[in-house]
Amino acid sequence: MKKIALVLQVFCLVTVASLAHADQPLAKPGVLNEEAVMTSQRLSGYDTIVIRDFSTAGTVYDRIDDEEKPKVDAMKPLIVKSLTLSIEAEMAKRKLFKRVLVNSEPQGSAVILEGAFTEFNGGSRALRFWVGFGAGKTYLKVKGRLLDAASGKELATFEDQETGYRGVASMESFEDLFPHQAQSLGQNIGEFLEKLY
Repeated sequence: MKKIALVLQVFCLVTVASLAHADQPLAKPGVLNEEAVMTSQRLSGYDTIVIRDFSTAGTVYDRIDDEEKPKVDAMKPLIVKSLTLSIEAEMAKRKLFKRVLVNSEPQGSAVILEGAFTEFNGGSRALRFWVGFGAGKTYLKVKGRLLDAASGKELATFEDQETGYRGVASMESFEDLFPHQAQSLGQNIGEFLEKLY
């Protein structure tokens, strides 16, 4: 009788522990600069991802003067498209989700990826040349979130900054770097999604 009672107690403890663990959010992937994960369910439970173009409304311009702003404004569609296409390509390469939709209405069990560019930083060639060590770097910043399409519930949020593609030491201008940095951001976001999948 004591053995049965002991087995029942162990079973109850394991059940309670597993239920408590089920409500714990997934671990942060540790890929992007800032990450918050609110869901305890893996993204593999969804069959569709909808990728929405990241907004450029309200983006801060830093180290970009009034003469250069029109150049950045003209590049915005290219920068946005570079990010979207990069994320879409990462989903295909990593074989995540049965359906990958871009700027479409959700279908089936869907998760939505949306966000915004928060900073365009033109950097300083002089600082990169004279100081080095990352001074004067050119970079893009974004923030984004994952939403359950059916409920609108936030599953995860993130922020990232990309100085890649020779952005730290290069003497290239932001015009050459921004589209490539947007592509690198898409690769980073793809890795973030894969670790939540």
